Amino acid sequence: MKRIYFVRHGITGGNEINAYQKLDTPLSEKGRSQANFLAERFSKITFDILIASTMERAQETARIIAKKTGHDLISEALFHEILRPSVVRGQVHTDTEVMEAMRVVKSYWKEEGKKHSDEENFYDLKNRAIKALDYLISRDEEIMVVVTHGTTLKMIIAVMMRGKNLQPDFWDEIDQFFFPENTGITWVEYDNKYHPKRWQLITWNDHAHLG
Repeated sequence: MKRIYFVRHGITGGNEINAYQKLDTPLSEKGRSQANFLAERFSKITFDILIASTMERAQETARIIAKKTGHDLISEALFHEILRPSVVRGQVHTDTEVMEAMRVVKSYWKEEGKKHSDEENFYDLKNRAIKALDYLISRDEEIMVVVTHGTTLKMIIAVMMRGKNLQPDFWDEIDQFFFPENTGITWVEYDNKYHPKRWQLITWNDHAHLG
């Protein structure tokens, strides 16, 4: 049995102005406060290992947890946020050029071989989520904390439910229905006693530590 606590990073200035984020976007002051509340909570939860996306907002969140709990931090790119086109990163969603670029991205979302430029589409994100879960299953530790990002977390949950058979229409339903709060904790378990082996969602988006 494996228990994994997925955590969305603390809020950033980009989140606060509704912008597409850069890879090195740090936490805002509010985000650091959220991460400290989160770290205090994890100081009371037993876990074996702390893993974080390579993006700075996840790294900073994880460093705050690590400082409080004494765990070493393992960086893993499989858990980074979905990559949007470079031309929109750091730009607000309502910018005219950004909206046009994202219109093209959306039109190609379900077509495996087509893209606007250097973004990830549905198939890229799905395949990365599959690899991320395989990576967690392969590790020897039983209880893990993984600091990741909102869209990536939702894709990971969708893959837990449908596996390699996940299709874009079902993903769209998950994407629209589930909302992950910054520093929300999602607790899942992987039980290898069942045949077939299966994931179970225990708690979604628990952010009681924020008050």
